[in-house]
Parts: sequence; structure tokens; C-alpha cells
Amino acid sequence: MIALRDLDAAAASFSRLGFTLTPRGVHSIGSQNHCIMFGSTYIELLAAPVAHPWLDYYRRFLERGDGLAALALATEDAADTYSKLRQQGVAARPPMDLSRPLAGGGVARFRLVQIDNAPQVFICQHLTRELVWQPQWQQHENGARELVRASLPAEKPFDAVPAATEWAARALLALKGLQKPTEVHGVRLEPA
Repeated sequence: MIALRDLDAAAASFSRLGFTLTPRGVHSIGSQNHCIMFGSTYIELLAAPVAHPWLDYYRRFLERGDGLAALALATEDAADTYSKLRQQGVAARPPMDLSRPLAGGGVARFRLVQIDNAPQVFICQHLTRELVWQPQWQQHENGARELVRASLPAEKPFDAVPAATEWAARALLALKGLQKPTEVHGVRLEPA
């Protein structure tokens, strides 16, 4: 998740770099986004123009500038994941439902689990994957096909995070198929 002060400017920057963006979305909690969809992963460009407890971290993060703010981990069952995290001693908040209407009709729905004291990572269950992973948004002029590795300038929150993530490192996203490296809105994008 890349947090941004100016979502329009960021959308223009990523479009110029050859990424296809989903139409602007407005979440039920007031955040706004564009997504860059790949085969099974995505990059979310997020603005937090309104106050909401879930968005407090992003609003504080943006006081320092744009950048790679968080990593969303996928789950097929947010309630089960929440339960397992609690059993392992990880302080997590109960699942929260979130949605956003889609420009072409329909409503994208998600269920999120936030980790206490670790806002740089959260768990996301996509309840309407078919509305978000659409072929017209998965083709990118720059050749990018999949996000395969991430580095975040944050401390590792707990041991069960994917090995493809490096913590306490420069903000970087490695993309399979990307033709050339670049830096945009505080994030280094590199070919994988």
C-alpha cells in the first residue's frame, strides 16, 4: 500500500510509467484509492483525506511524505485468520468490513484484520475478487505482471509474515516483467 497526499498526481505518475490503474474508488471509511492489478497481487495507491480510526496510521505516515506504508496479506477467511493470530499471541482486532462502489457497477467488498501496534501490515480477505481482478486492469504497457518482493522501512511485526518481504529496509517493490527501475512517490520499483 502506497500512501499518498495527492492521489490524482500519483495516478498520473504511475500511468506515465505504463501502469494501468483501476478507476478511483472511495471506501466506506472515506479512504480513496486506485489499484494496479497483477495476476494475483496488486499495488494500492491510497489517500486518507478523512479521519477514521483505521486511517490514523496513514494520516500520520503522510506527515513525513508519500511512500510505501503497509503490506496487505491475503487470506481466504479473515475470521479464521483473526482467531489463529490470537491463538499465537498476536494482538489483532476483530475483522472489519469495508466496501467501495465500482465505476461500472457493483460493490467491491473486503474484510480486514488489523494488527495492534503494527499498522504496517494487515490481513485482507477479498469477498468479491471477480469485481477487482479484471483482465482490462491486469495488462500494463511497461510489462509488469506480478509483485514478487517488497521491502518496507518498518520493523517486522511478527514472525509469520511472508519471506518475500524484507523489513527495516528501503521502500522497494520488485515486479516481474517490469522493464526498467524507477523511483516514484517515495518507492523504488525494480524488475524482478
